[in-house]
Amino acid sequence: MTLFAPDGALLRGWSRWWFWAWTSCCWLLLSLPLVTAPAATLWLIAQQRRHARGEAALGPAETLRFLGRRLLPSLPLAGCHLGVAALVLIGLLGPSPGGAYGWLVLTTSVVAGVTWLLVAPWSVVIFERTGRTAEALRTAYLLALSRIELALSASVAVIAAAVAAPFLATGVPYLGLPAAIALPGATASFVIVLCDRAAAVRVLLRKAHR
Repeated sequence: MTLFAPDGALLRGWSRWWFWAWTSCCWLLLSLPLVTAPAATLWLIAQQRRHARGEAALGPAETLRFLGRRLLPSLPLAGCHLGVAALVLIGLLGPSPGGAYGWLVLTTSVVAGVTWLLVAPWSVVIFERTGRTAEALRTAYLLALSRIELALSASVAVIAAAVAAPFLATGVPYLGLPAAIALPGATASFVIVLCDRAAAVRVLLRKAHR
């Protein structure tokens, strides 16, 4: 009886999956013009935060206003991430100059790539709150340094979701497609939880050292 109760595990799981699924589908549709993808990602994060706080989800009119407000401000952060990703890929996959300089380029690219992977997911989460690119990148970097295990978990979750989504949708019968549909929303929720946990720990450490 407990399993099928109004507050039971089955209905709670169904409610959570449904929320993740419809926000993920909306995120995908809102991202189709590509230029709106950064603002759509902020919308996805905002929806997960509102759901976690027990607030009503943004409706169609509120969504359009949200995207209109965040479209241009979100582009510099997206540009930073694309630029760093391009430089890292060029350093890793491009023609090597050889010698000591080649090893320097390779080492620098690896360090920059790992740092970027640790910072990128949380920078988007933080930007959703602050709306400032420099502050989001700086705060995400400091949080990643202070709780590198949580930052690593967030990065692994994002990469795993991107890799697993096509496989789940096409290679796993019955449950694969529902899982793939809800994956973006579920991943966003997980990254938010890790970021908030790291921020809370950093605040406690700062108070303890005063």
